Amino acid sequence: MFFVDSNQKANFIQPYSFPLVVHETRLRDKPMGFNNWHWHEEVQFSLLLEGEMITTAQGQDYHLHAGDGFFINSNLSHMSHPVTDPDESRFLSLNVQPSLLTLFHGSVVEQKYYLPYLDHPSFQMVHLTPDTLWQEQILTDLRILFSLIQEQRFGFELDAYSYLLRIWKQLLLNMEEPAQKPTMERYEAHTILSYLKEHFTEDITLDEVASHVHLSRSECCDLFRTTYDTTIFSFLADYRLEQSILLLRDSDYSVSQIAQQIGFKSTSYFIKRFREKTGQTPLQYRRRLLLC
Repeated sequence: MFFVDSNQKANFIQPYSFPLVVHETRLRDKPMGFNNWHWHEEVQFSLLLEGEMITTAQGQDYHLHAGDGFFINSNLSHMSHPVTDPDESRFLSLNVQPSLLTLFHGSVVEQKYYLPYLDHPSFQMVHLTPDTLWQEQILTDLRILFSLIQEQRFGFELDAYSYLLRIWKQLLLNMEEPAQKPTMERYEAHTILSYLKEHFTEDITLDEVASHVHLSRSECCDLFRTTYDTTIFSFLADYRLEQSILLLRDSDYSVSQIAQQIGFKSTSYFIKRFREKTGQTPLQYRRRLLLC
């Protein structure tokens, strides 16, 4: 289980004694049918079980099919959305505390096999497919690792840790420089994303956002578009719509009350944007939920 906080950071609930937990994600369970922009301190390994989806990171789209997997490095913002029906997109993920890969602070393992790769532009997002031999081996090992953690037979912690280090070593051995150098995410991009989420109920202006990150208006817009492939105010509108879906589902507020709470000045404009995004009015969406 995990929750996304006000900084768009995903926080995973894991036992301190052995922080390796496999969790399943179905995109149909997300408010808008996709996994919006977020990040986490842990490194992540994921395996797509069903459907097709596109994961976006570093300004690039990665088209995943069932059987594919991916690696996401620490603190990298990313999002995933289905290619067709969200009902068909299901994947397993394992989030790994960096301490499991470093032994202890100052160790040779940390200095030689972890820190040099933490901010390496070619080691932020790795798309794994069965078409490449070394990637197929990692995918096989991931399936075994996931099973070990889920079944929890005697000694599974030792076996799981062994497979984790084996997978990590294979990633390091096969890291390649891409033909096109990926875009490295800047700290200010995280800050803008956090600001929008923290203040989405307010009347946000571009001047306020730019001032918050100490950039010009144009630099602010260019940075956000380059990092997240959308504009500041398109993201803000989509985030407000996500919050409206939660309120439609979990509260008795009227449509006009919801529009006001999520930062839309006009109820009619809220209804218009909601219909454009979901194909239904807010009331139609709420009625459908009641029938389920």
